[in-house]
Amino acid sequence: MDQGTGDQRRESAQLFEAVIAPVPELALVRDDESGDVTVLSLVDTSCKPLVLSGTAAVIWDEFDGVRSLELIVRELAADYGLDEQVIGEQVLGFVTQLLDAQLLQILDSPTSA
Repeated sequence: MDQGTGDQRRESAQLFEAVIAPVPELALVRDDESGDVTVLSLVDTSCKPLVLSGTAAVIWDEFDGVRSLELIVRELAADYGLDEQVIGEQVLGFVTQLLDAQLLQILDSPTSA
């Protein structure tokens, strides 16, 4: 097995166990009519506003800083009648992008405890 693949699986598993929340240094505007959420980092001045719509906005709203990513995925899969593994991979990719953009933070994980 490729070492990189093994590391990625381990990191993914750790991320699924983590509690995820928006960073506090964030401007957020919600369009009540469309449901879109626009987020902007107040730390990274080179960051452009990110507009989350549809599924992305629904997922964003789940990041409450209390539930693990795994629990969020499980609840989304149940609510929408989707395969947990498939939605988990998609949510993981989305979360990774938002972590890289410094719009989300990991509050708790087994490795940080």
